[in-house]
Amino acid sequence: MKKWPYLLALAIIFIGINLFLLEKKDSKVSQLHFVPKWDMVKKESLVQSFSSNGVVIPSETHHVYIDKEVGFNQFLVKEGDVVETGTPLFEYSTSTLEKQQKLLDAEIERLEKEIESIDASIQNLEAMLSSAETDEKASENKDDQIQVVPKTASYSIKLEINDKELTKEKLEQRIDQYNDQKSGYNDEASNLTIVSDTAGVVKKVAYDLNNPVITIVSSQPIIQGYLSEQQQSKVKSGMQTLTTTHLIKGKMKGVIEKVGNTPKNDPDVDKQSVYPYEIALDKPNSKLQIGYHVKSNIITKEIKDAKVIQKNSVDHQKNKEFIWSLDHGLVKKKEIQKGLQVGKKQQIKDGANIGDLYITKPQQIKKPGEFITSLKITKIDKQAIKTVGLKSSVKYILIGLLQK
Repeated sequence: MKKWPYLLALAIIFIGINLFLLEKKDSKVSQLHFVPKWDMVKKESLVQSFSSNGVVIPSETHHVYIDKEVGFNQFLVKEGDVVETGTPLFEYSTSTLEKQQKLLDAEIERLEKEIESIDASIQNLEAMLSSAETDEKASENKDDQIQVVPKTASYSIKLEINDKELTKEKLEQRIDQYNDQKSGYNDEASNLTIVSDTAGVVKKVAYDLNNPVITIVSSQPIIQGYLSEQQQSKVKSGMQTLTTTHLIKGKMKGVIEKVGNTPKNDPDVDKQSVYPYEIALDKPNSKLQIGYHVKSNIITKEIKDAKVIQKNSVDHQKNKEFIWSLDHGLVKKKEIQKGLQVGKKQQIKDGANIGDLYITKPQQIKKPGEFITSLKITKIDKQAIKTVGLKSSVKYILIGLLQK
């Protein structure tokens, strides 16, 4: 006897019973929600960032100039040399100073000879004065008219001596001035060697003596890049960064040090403006070289230990936002307050707690109610099933159908 008519009849009966249960008023079956997928509110750190291309440049550039009024002698460094504070860079010529010193020495020698001549004259005058005073004393007992001449002679000699001494004093003052000038030249000669006031690397030496004659760049690297108009409005000094290059393994942490307020080029109505920025690296890799091209992630916002759900799990109704949560066998609507969104992740400021279960596809749910989920065959305890007899299995199935 063929079995297919019986099987067909059973199938029709099964379908009929299910249709009846679904259409029955106040049937619990019609209020059940099938939930194929759900997730849990998680605790994560959300980082909002964007990437920007940049290049490694020296953090500082120092220019050294020469005084073209002073003769130049020679450079003491070359391009590529590493210099420290106090390293000699170049020296001026001392030929002009030496010439001036020789002129001063000659003038001092002339004045000293003139003083010697004055000293000799004073010595002669003092001898003449002594003789005149002796004659005056010898003629004290003679008449007054005879005494007038020698007194006049001694007086004139004294005036001439005083004049000679005054001239000598002036010459000595001039010698002192010339000696002071010589000391100044000696001090100046000691300053003719120009030293570096910073540490770094000599980038350029202008052998044609066009200023600046020496350019020194610091050995501390920084990152320079450019921001679009939209990016510039978001980036502030102090923001954290992560920099990478394909030439070196790992990431280098840093911080935004400068953000330009004026564009790189002159503003143009037909062109987008770009703004320069600089990143100071916390610990630059020793292999990082000036000129390397890098990519930096600029972190504009970061929230640690945020309550996070999938972005698509948020439902919207009447300008309100909520999620469908699973709580003790029931689907419940929970109004939430959203926070930061990064990619497919959405922060919840309020309305849910870490560990809460929620439906990832809210469009499947129209109203609160009970729910069922897919049977996870791999999670069934086969040993427990074996302990349930055939009669008990049929009994439980019938109870389930009749309760609906």
